[in-house]
Amino acid sequence: MPKVLAFNIEQPEKLQELSVLALRLNFKLVPVPRRQQGCLIRDLLDGRDTPPDKVAPFEEEMLVLYGFEHGDLNFLLNELIRTNQRVALKAVATATNVEWTASRLYLQLKKENMSMKKPVR
Repeated sequence: MPKVLAFNIEQPEKLQELSVLALRLNFKLVPVPRRQQGCLIRDLLDGRDTPPDKVAPFEEEMLVLYGFEHGDLNFLLNELIRTNQRVALKAVATATNVEWTASRLYLQLKKENMSMKKPVR
């Protein structure tokens, strides 16, 4: 079953809307507590509560999408927009980034996001 790791989704209404979307689109929504942001993505996806690395927690919302077929992934992203469930930082779990901590993935997404906002010369 596809999964979505949800970081820092603290508004109850937003979490509820994501839960409804999960039921409708048949994926498992996994809210990740702040204390687990130093855990490896693969451990979070497997439901293992491993001791996290010592890292400074991040505050921004982030979604990590795993196990979606291409069409289903596009549908999910469109549904997030349609239902106004905007989360700026999203990533698809890959063979590389599942070996990273959530904090490392967050920093990489922030770096990519910043580079996309730089003006083209």
